[in-house]
Amino acid sequence: MFPFPNKVVVGITGGIACGKSTVCEKFADLGWEVISTDSLVHQLLLDDNEVVDQITNRWGAAVMDVRGSIDKAQLADVIFKSSLDRTWLEGLLHPKVRERWMSSIQLSSHRNFVVEIPLLFENDLDALFTKTISVYASPSMQSLRLQKRGLSESAILFRINAQMPVEEKSNRAQFVILGDGNSEFLELQIEIFLTHL
Repeated sequence: MFPFPNKVVVGITGGIACGKSTVCEKFADLGWEVISTDSLVHQLLLDDNEVVDQITNRWGAAVMDVRGSIDKAQLADVIFKSSLDRTWLEGLLHPKVRERWMSSIQLSSHRNFVVEIPLLFENDLDALFTKTISVYASPSMQSLRLQKRGLSESAILFRINAQMPVEEKSNRAQFVILGDGNSEFLELQIEIFLTHL
C-alpha cells in the first residue's frame, strides 16, 4: 500500500551513468523536493557509528583513507568485485537509508518528491511510489561517462554488471527517460511525463 497519502512520490532509477542525477536536478528546478539515496549513504558513512564500526570491522584499512574515514572509492572497489560483500553491505545500509528517506517525506510539508534510487527494482520498492521513471542511456554512453570519472575498463564492467540490465529496468518502469540527449530534450521528456502524472 502507498505509504504517503496526499503526496506525489516519483521513484527515479536507471543504470549507472545514465543521467539520473541530471533528471533529478531538472525536477528540483521545477520545485520538486529531491532525495538522493546516494547522498543518504554518504551521510551514514560519516555519522552513523554502528555502520562505520561494522564496515571497518569487516574490511579494516582496505576501505579507509589517511584520516581514518571510510573511503567511498575504495569501498566501491571492494564491493563491486564480490557479490557476497555487496550483499552484506546492502543488508547493512538499505534498511537505514529507506528509513531516512521515508521519514523525510512523511515529515515534510512539500507535496511533490522525487527519490533517486539506483536499486529500486532490485529491491522491489515499486509499491512505495506514485510512479517510477527509469533513465536510460546506451552502453557506449555509460562507458564514456564512467571513463570521464576516471574508472578503468574492468571497473566499469564490474559496476554495470552488478546492476539489473538497463533494458530490464526500462521494461519495469512506468515511464522511461532517455538520458543520452541534450538538456532541452531531457526537459521535454519531463514535461511529457508531468502531463501523464
